[in-house]
Amino acid sequence: MSNASTALITGASAGISAVYADRLARRGHDLILVARDETRLKAIAQRLRTETGRFVDILAVDLAVRTDLSKVEHRLR
Repeated sequence: MSNASTALITGASAGISAVYADRLARRGHDLILVARDETRLKAIAQRLRTETGRFVDILAVDLAVRTDLSKVEHRLR
């Protein structure tokens, strides 16, 4: 990860969250993308890495599941 600020975006595999991910990466932020659909997350992450050169990490989790929520909490630490 670079020295840039890092944004964590939930629901990042589609819709407005995917738009925010794109805009933040283009503004120089590294990203942690969180959503349930790992395939879509991987595709978005790869595209953003290629197009922006930013560090993009993914977490394929369901925030309604307690153990998955714990994974996000752990990653933030």
